Amino acid sequence: LHENPEQLRAFTVICDHMLCNDSEQMLMLLTGVGGTGKSHVIHAIRTLFTHCSHDNEILFSAPTGSAACIIDGYTIHALTFLGIRTSRKNTEELEDMWQNVRYLVLDEVSMISA
Repeated sequence: LHENPEQLRAFTVICDHMLCNDSEQMLMLLTGVGGTGKSHVIHAIRTLFTHCSHDNEILFSAPTGSAACIIDGYTIHALTFLGIRTSRKNTEELEDMWQNVRYLVLDEVSMISA
């Protein structure tokens, strides 16, 4: 991240927000063509949250299984149980998964339709 000031700035903003326990909602869009290091920033964020024992506060997701694997995350469908028949057990699992989450990282946003 030290070689790319934009990547470092994005990482620093998230780091400060997490470490200050800021309750204000943070929205950030990190863009760039393929190969510019977006996934590298995501991995650095994961390392930060794990190192600071905040890994239960963040989820990583992408629209496809292959994109989710690259960032060691879940598909959007898996995080929201889309396409799965709703049951009390599923609802409880979903609530447990999201209970402490304050941050959601969505990779490959351009692949998501409204």
